[in-house]
Amino acid sequence: MVRQVWLPEAPGAQLCVALAAFPLTGSTVRRRLMNMSTLQRSQAASVEAFLADAGPRLASLCTSCGACYVACPMVEFAVGRAPDARAVASGLRELAQGNAAPQQTIEWVSACAKSGLCVAACPERERGLDAMLLVRVARQQAINVTRQIAPKHDPVAFPRVKAFARLQLTDEEIEQWL
Repeated sequence: MVRQVWLPEAPGAQLCVALAAFPLTGSTVRRRLMNMSTLQRSQAASVEAFLADAGPRLASLCTSCGACYVACPMVEFAVGRAPDARAVASGLRELAQGNAAPQQTIEWVSACAKSGLCVAACPERERGLDAMLLVRVARQQAINVTRQIAPKHDPVAFPRVKAFARLQLTDEEIEQWL
């Protein structure tokens, strides 16, 4: 059985912790909680804020030369080569800025396997353009903003998380902590 406990995380905010059955003593739990590393503060207030900042910045560095598209190993397997790599790369810039892009660009960013070959192929790398980050930002914009890519829904993800949650605390420890 999984129980949820709301813990104060910061003033005005709460954190929900799922507690379940795993043989840990109270002192072990306290020690593990104390040894947990603190996550670094995000540089952006939210994912949306990061995308709104990084997308146009990366798009402005891109010249739409198509070198990233030509270097990408996934194009052959997932979508087939488009006749005009520059047009596909131009669509990448549009997506990064939150605008709709051609279908070939959508198929390409959807197929990205993060090989990193685009980064090495990019002639604008010296100016600070991370081509793989540009592709990832463009993909996320196609999901969040233009809605040209449907978000993935994994119906089995929560049961998997729930199974791991059951490995946490015994019923006695749950009663002690509640």
